[in-house]
Amino acid sequence: MATPNKTGPGFSERSDASARGQLRFSRLLAEYLALACPSPFPVFDSGTLGGFARGDGHAVLVLPASLRSDRQTVKLRAFITGLGYAAYGWSLGVNMGPTARVLVGITERLAELSARHGAVSLVGFSMGGLFARLLSARFPARVRQVITVCSPIHQPASSVWVPLEPFLGFWPAVDLRALSAEIGAQPPVPSTCIYSRDDGIVRWTHCCDAGSSSGDNIEVSGPHVTMPHNPEVIRILVARLARRFGPA
Repeated sequence: MATPNKTGPGFSERSDASARGQLRFSRLLAEYLALACPSPFPVFDSGTLGGFARGDGHAVLVLPASLRSDRQTVKLRAFITGLGYAAYGWSLGVNMGPTARVLVGITERLAELSARHGAVSLVGFSMGGLFARLLSARFPARVRQVITVCSPIHQPASSVWVPLEPFLGFWPAVDLRALSAEIGAQPPVPSTCIYSRDDGIVRWTHCCDAGSSSGDNIEVSGPHVTMPHNPEVIRILVARLARRFGPA
């Protein structure tokens, strides 16, 4: 009986595919466990809190991930408000993707907040970050900066580890190809992309912006679903929100 060739290209490809499959499974398992046992919002000691920059009062609009509502970010928004910002949720209920209602709603929400406070910082988690990028592309005068957290800004429909194609018909009135192009284009405002190689929901490489400087693509650790309570993410958000920008 011939001995199987364990050194040829075919074996190597199968071995690589197996390793990738195992890694994907371990990441998905970590996401499931994180979802089943949610992490609490971090408590920072007085020394750490004292080192955080105080806010200047400008508005911060925080957009939730897909299938999540403002409840996902309520503690984060309270924390940001406590630092001296005016943090708001999107007030559109559960994020069901780019429905006509959501596209109109986020536009009106941004218009409302910018009329009240001036240019708004946008913070978006996962799919919420796609809406943040879209708003910055369409209304740059109303946007101070855009920060995305584990948001697949490039090829979003193919970036998720589970197939999305069967669900694309859920948004029949939306040109998803054109929308994706707007989201993936270089923003006309300062931007930050936060990503995690531990992400078990989306491909982390799709969450980075090749057109931005390396300092604007920031890596953290941890599963996708933990990001709103991730201490690394919160520290980065605080530092980025404190940045000062000159007049356009």
